Amino acid sequence: MDNSIVPPPYTPKHHAVFRCKVDKQQYIIPLVIWCILDIIILIVTPNILLGIFIVSLSIVPIGVALLWIKYFWGKITYIIEGQELRIITPLKSISIKINNIKKIKRVIEYLISHKGRDFSASHIKLRIIYDRSSYVYVSPEDEESFVNTLQAINPNIEYSSERGLKS
Repeated sequence: MDNSIVPPPYTPKHHAVFRCKVDKQQYIIPLVIWCILDIIILIVTPNILLGIFIVSLSIVPIGVALLWIKYFWGKITYIIEGQELRIITPLKSISIKINNIKKIKRVIEYLISHKGRDFSASHIKLRIIYDRSSYVYVSPEDEESFVNTLQAINPNIEYSSERGLKS
């Protein structure tokens, strides 16, 4: 009689952490718009001192908004752990089963019109389609390694890129 204990089969555990890639345009575009509005305010106001006062009052809210945006985007993290992709932000976190991911498509998006689905700070994003018709946008710093890790866990994930899209 053999009383040896047979260990369970080895199941590989995947663990990877990716930071969000932040484009400089995310800061430059609001600053350019703010400067244009300040110039318009200075031109339109009848008194230059009043215009300077209004412009100086706008510095604090713009500065606070840019610092909040930098904090928010700098804290987005994508964690692949086991069979799950977790997307963590300071305000909201979601979890996606990697086996439910159908397709990853590399796209370019300039406008934020994806209510609650955009977890990226870059114009070039990865659109992850999972379940039936759910999707999220992410922008990891190392896209290739991110996609390869997901495909190592679920080889059925299709990956494609928009035509002519360069890094």
